[in-house]
Amino acid sequence: MMMKENFTPQALKLWERVPAWAQEKLLANVYCTKCVAMTTIINFSGHVVDGDLILSGVCKACASEVTRLIESE
Repeated sequence: MMMKENFTPQALKLWERVPAWAQEKLLANVYCTKCVAMTTIINFSGHVVDGDLILSGVCKACASEVTRLIESE
């Protein structure tokens, strides 16, 4: 579940431009180094680095920290 208060204003603008169907795919396509597999990111926050959106959260399976980069256009 996304908590808007966990996003910087710039990150929230970028995230809201992504269609809902694509948001779901991005959240379910995160690599966990502990599980050594693709997973779903949960309890995530968002910020922007060099124009790209970074989602930081935890692995749904093992609760290890995971990150998802979403490149800007």
